[in-house]
Amino acid sequence: MPIITFNGHEAVRLRKANTASSWGNRSEINRVEPVAKPAFSVPFRLEPGEKIFTIGSCFARNVEAELRKRGFKVPMRDLFKTPAFEKLSPEIVNNFGTPSIYNELAWAFGEEPFDEGKGFVEVRPGQFIDLHMVPSIRPGPIEDVRARRAGLHEATRSLADCRVLIMTLGLVELWYDNVSGDYLNVAPLPSTLNAFPDRFSLHVLSFDDCYRYLHQAFDIAFKYGRKDLQVVLTVSPVPMTATHRDCDVLVANSYSKSVLRAVAEQICAEDQRISYFPSYESVTLSDRRIAWMDDLVHVTEYLIAFNVDRMVSAYSGEDGAELAPPDAVELPRESAEALIFADKARDARNRSDRAFFKKEAHRAKDSPGFAIEYARFLFDQGEFDEALAVIADDDSRSAVVLRGELLYALEDFAAVVETVRPLCKRGVKGNAQWRLRTNSAVRLGSVEEIEATRDAWIVADPRRETFILTQIGSALRRAGHQDLAFGHLSKAMGHTDAYAVTQLEMATLLLERGEIDRAEATIADIKPEIPAQENRLAALRKRIDAERAA
Repeated sequence: MPIITFNGHEAVRLRKANTASSWGNRSEINRVEPVAKPAFSVPFRLEPGEKIFTIGSCFARNVEAELRKRGFKVPMRDLFKTPAFEKLSPEIVNNFGTPSIYNELAWAFGEEPFDEGKGFVEVRPGQFIDLHMVPSIRPGPIEDVRARRAGLHEATRSLADCRVLIMTLGLVELWYDNVSGDYLNVAPLPSTLNAFPDRFSLHVLSFDDCYRYLHQAFDIAFKYGRKDLQVVLTVSPVPMTATHRDCDVLVANSYSKSVLRAVAEQICAEDQRISYFPSYESVTLSDRRIAWMDDLVHVTEYLIAFNVDRMVSAYSGEDGAELAPPDAVELPRESAEALIFADKARDARNRSDRAFFKKEAHRAKDSPGFAIEYARFLFDQGEFDEALAVIADDDSRSAVVLRGELLYALEDFAAVVETVRPLCKRGVKGNAQWRLRTNSAVRLGSVEEIEATRDAWIVADPRRETFILTQIGSALRRAGHQDLAFGHLSKAMGHTDAYAVTQLEMATLLLERGEIDRAEATIADIKPEIPAQENRLAALRKRIDAERAA
């Protein structure tokens, strides 16, 4: 059944009257390149200083920050002034799927009971987690977990006092709790999956699934909200980091976003109180080098700020200042032809085609993309100094990391640390800079630099503290500081999100200390996550057998 129907004359009239009915072209100023600016309707205005309720995935958190700057009240941010939340990141209230959004509204307004016996899990004696909150929250006493859940319910009920609701939809690949019959907000921790192997299953939702939960969520919002409640609905442009399906994440993510975008269109067509803001289109249709950070998952701060400012300014009745573009080093510097040739250079590198690079080496002066591939080719050939010369003037993250890798190959470890240190900060995605800094500190034998790397890394990415402690523990072990390594690895293993690699590192350390029984016990129930860990586990067991036989 069509979601919208016009008669022929009306359809033609609308097309002619719509200034955004066509794409434009490159021969004139257009709204597509390099940053896409889709047109959108503004059916109502925000009132200065009013309370605005936000719910959904990470774009909602970005909107919150801009709203607060402009003097609006954001109840979901006030939650983090309470004792139960004051040391936590706002990201912990992200809701990625339409079932999760429905759950939080249904529980908060009493449409469904929240069952502690199924929603809370004891991961070790006296330590509990809330399955419906992000796993970066440390396990704690049941009283703390209850206080957080109660605080979230209270904050969610503040929707009833708000005239405006801003909601962002995230993904459709969700985990289902077979015991409670509820969808989880995020994937269970590996340790939780291992402890309850039959409890959870992965579901890829259909249009009907997503539509049903979103429709029910809005039913609750309009039932308990103000009579004049207005909704701004968006789809997050941030893709899935990884898929659990047996297909390319590009394909899985395309399905996920397509379903959510279709659901949003259907919902908006049915209810005039709900309007759509095209943040998804703006990001995904913009030049990728402006839109995406180097991890190809997170949106650049510039484009986030651009879209949030554009939305808030429009709904506030302001023109909005045109944001300054990113630094020149971040902007596209090459033609489409140059980028295509850089892709050819990547293929030539994979073929080890020296003749190609000998013929085309001159392109490195004008094409950073080609220069990177040429430098990587020289790296593969062991020509480290020549590779450094090719990218000497490039300050992009990719070039800086590659420069660090080349210096590491030349065993200039102090230079590696100085080269990558500027990248070791919050907002710069990826692990390569941290790995290079840590490994160089090991080769330098510098405990101080290893610990400085740890401190900076945890500040930059606090949600991955377990992983970071494991990497630093490994570094300290390799540097010969067994006691310090043991302290870091013990702390990491005490977390509920401890990795298989953490157990492998601890077992390796214990073997080096001559504690064979403890090493064996550490890996007794390990569940390797990748083939490399399976190989390492097999080697450790063989080593333990050899130690016992000696």
